[in-house]
Amino acid sequence: MKNTCIVIDDMKSHQFLLSQMLEICGLDVVGFGENGKEAVDLFQNSKPDIVFLDMRMPKYDGFYAIGGIKEIADSAKIIAVTADTTDDTFGKLTSLNVPIISKPYTMETLQNVLKEQLSIVE
Repeated sequence: MKNTCIVIDDMKSHQFLLSQMLEICGLDVVGFGENGKEAVDLFQNSKPDIVFLDMRMPKYDGFYAIGGIKEIADSAKIIAVTADTTDDTFGKLTSLNVPIISKPYTMETLQNVLKEQLSIVE
């Protein structure tokens, strides 16, 4: 059975590209959101195995989503996919044990993070 995931990014083009890459990696993308609040709602409703989360989004950012998702399931698997390379963001994500994929990324980078962090890609 395929692992399920949701993709949260305020840019539809990024959602589409990442979802295509994830499907090639063998994941089943079960939902999309455009901000942190939608991420929490989608997580609650679909209970995906993994959340792929942009950090900088209008209204509700990725940190809002991480907090809300961790309240629902402390062991939730979340991967930050972000162009925000500030030390502050990286420091916060590291302290939350959230793996980071920096935009722009390659298929190889995505596969390596899935292998190293989640052990779900052969």
